[in-house]
Amino acid sequence: MISYIFKQIGLGIISVVFVAIIICGIVFYSPVDPARMSFGQRSDEETIQLFKKKYFLDQPLHIQVFRFFEDLSPIQWISKDDLRLNDYSYKSLSVWKDNILILKKPYGRQSYSTGKPVFEMIAQALPSTFALAFISILCAVFLGLILGFISALHVHSKTDKFILAFCSLSYAIPSYVSSLIIVILFAFVWGNITGLPIQGSLWEFSDEGELQLQLKNLILPVLALGIRPVSMIAQMTRVASLDVIQSDFVRTARAKGINNIKLIYDHLLPNCINPILTTISSWFASLLAGSFFVEFVFNYKGLGLLTISALNQFDVPLILGCCIVVVIIFVIVNLITDLLYAYFDPRIRIA
Repeated sequence: MISYIFKQIGLGIISVVFVAIIICGIVFYSPVDPARMSFGQRSDEETIQLFKKKYFLDQPLHIQVFRFFEDLSPIQWISKDDLRLNDYSYKSLSVWKDNILILKKPYGRQSYSTGKPVFEMIAQALPSTFALAFISILCAVFLGLILGFISALHVHSKTDKFILAFCSLSYAIPSYVSSLIIVILFAFVWGNITGLPIQGSLWEFSDEGELQLQLKNLILPVLALGIRPVSMIAQMTRVASLDVIQSDFVRTARAKGINNIKLIYDHLLPNCINPILTTISSWFASLLAGSFFVEFVFNYKGLGLLTISALNQFDVPLILGCCIVVVIIFVIVNLITDLLYAYFDPRIRIA
């Protein structure tokens, strides 16, 4: 088990590195001058050249990518004259001539648009996105499992056909379309009845300037974000349950008069959990890292809205930071999913 965990972590690190290299290549080859983006068009040439020298923006692509990964590395061998030392929070481990070995926090550089550290901005946005994704997937799992098991136990009935039609329709509608429909209906047309705002974030400032938790601002984004996962979880639950229902032990249990709830809990769920778990984990990672359109429509201040703002402003360090965090999220969720396989299904043994 331990060796498997370390193997998966190693593969995850390799995935992060390769994806980051590809993203760096795309961004750094774009026809935009990062220095002028950072200081504006009226800055003097000396300041621009100093900025390029500091972050090696006047060097070839492979050197720029290497220096960027140097900033992310917790251990670094660096020259005492390197201008980046002023930005690092580090501890010196060893000194040799004009170079020092340092232990430091991973440095994602500073946003071109705000001048704030990139990882600080991501750390502020990520909890709101996590809350939105977590509540969305909980609601989607609850409704998806119920609909899937009902559909499987009443296969080919009108109820089954209605659930399948609902799942097909809800999955076919893109998230940004469902977001617009939901915000128009529940916040604009029926706003006087629901009392729900058109836009808003999890944390907002009151009229007195106090930061307050606004849970009602989660309702519509959760509804918009959770529709598609409900359809996929329901369909996967139905397909997996139908395979198990044909088994002899299920037929025997039903012949003995077992009720449907006990049948689901004792026989269906333990034997069809793996494909359902795969669907849940993949969608949770997608919700956690890809709720871009939903956050944009509802002006919900999370990782998705932050990434869209970075793309609009061509904020290179923030774009890279957000993309790397997204990749890390997918790697972590996949690792946790693989470990849960062995926990829920005793037939699986991880070598």
